Amino acid sequence: MTQRARESVIRAPGIPHLLVVVVCCFSGFALLLPVSPAWAVSGGADEFGAGLVTAVLMAATVLAQLCVKATLRRLGWSRTLALGAILLGLPAPLQALSDQLPPILLTTAFRGAGFGIITVCGSTAAAVLAPRGRQGAAIGLYGLAVALPQVVLTPAGPWLVGAFSLPAIIACAVVPVLALPWTPALGRAVEARADSPAPHADRQQPTAPSTTVLRRILLPLAVLLTVTAAGGAVLTFAPQFTASPVLAAASLLALTATAAAARWGCGYLADRIAPRPINCVLTLAACAGLLLIAVTIGSESVAIPLLLTGLLLLGVAYGGLQSVTLVQAFDHAGTENRHTTSVAWNIGYDAGTGVGALTLGLAAHAATFSTGFTVLSAAMATAFLAVLLAGDRPAAGRPAGVRRRTRGGKRGSLTDC
Repeated sequence: MTQRARESVIRAPGIPHLLVVVVCCFSGFALLLPVSPAWAVSGGADEFGAGLVTAVLMAATVLAQLCVKATLRRLGWSRTLALGAILLGLPAPLQALSDQLPPILLTTAFRGAGFGIITVCGSTAAAVLAPRGRQGAAIGLYGLAVALPQVVLTPAGPWLVGAFSLPAIIACAVVPVLALPWTPALGRAVEARADSPAPHADRQQPTAPSTTVLRRILLPLAVLLTVTAAGGAVLTFAPQFTASPVLAAASLLALTATAAAARWGCGYLADRIAPRPINCVLTLAACAGLLLIAVTIGSESVAIPLLLTGLLLLGVAYGGLQSVTLVQAFDHAGTENRHTTSVAWNIGYDAGTGVGALTLGLAAHAATFSTGFTVLSAAMATAFLAVLLAGDRPAAGRPAGVRRRTRGGKRGSLTDC
């Protein structure tokens, strides 16, 4: 391994600023993910209305992600990051003023727009700022910063709801505005690195059409969408399908803590071994975890150890597949297509979260939560078969010199970051 490949990721220029911005912004997002649906329910909404809150959040996120490229071109990185933090944080105190569904959905839509900006800029920045040969490690560290607020705040949501008033909790989600002092330095670091030519390339490769990029990364996106649908379902409805606030908090902690560890660890693994074996193991774990959850909550008396085991299995897959699919997508698409890849990956993530919440809400309204988790388990089984049958396909359309190199029979580090 070269000296550059051993460069510290956390000390790389811009990475500390990225981590601070991400932690602040995702703290506001994680706090309200289970609380906003509960706020709507307290105002008279049913299970479908609660699922609609998360679905609107993700829909607004996806629409904003499609506009990030134009926003960056017009405002630059620093102002775009600041806009994202403001849109994500400032609507929270307004949401606390009313528990009726329409104002909740409106403020949620503004928050989704801010979240869309932050997610695209964050994942792109992680790839751009990564030291050469450490893209997987940088994405894993970025994933850890994304996941840590969920580990702390999402499981605390049901407990906070029981201990404090909902408006006070919702108002605290203004925390993304605390990221504003760090956005200028982060923006300058990304612009400086993005403008530097890649050291291994003789010339800048032309950007591929979006349809070409999507075709290259279709499988990792499909796997991502499926697993985030399962995770979004749990994150939205844990307070509803569990018997008590304590069990709901324990369930969310089991999911988010394992997801954080897996997202970090699998990012490092992705620099060293091929993604297919990792994907096979993780999709199979998610399928088994969802089936355990479905069986457990469908019985008359909830077997808490089995429920938590299912959530732990799902958490490992939920976190690990986020890092592996992002590394795989950047690898297959090529460095010249980072922005398109980042937008597509984040749309897959957020669309999956919204679809999972809406699917489980519909299933619970029409039948039971157990039925919804059975459907999600079947979807994960399909993803496992797709990964198993796809094989190790080389990155299509990549120029020479930017594929992963091998050494000693193992997959080496990316040479393009």
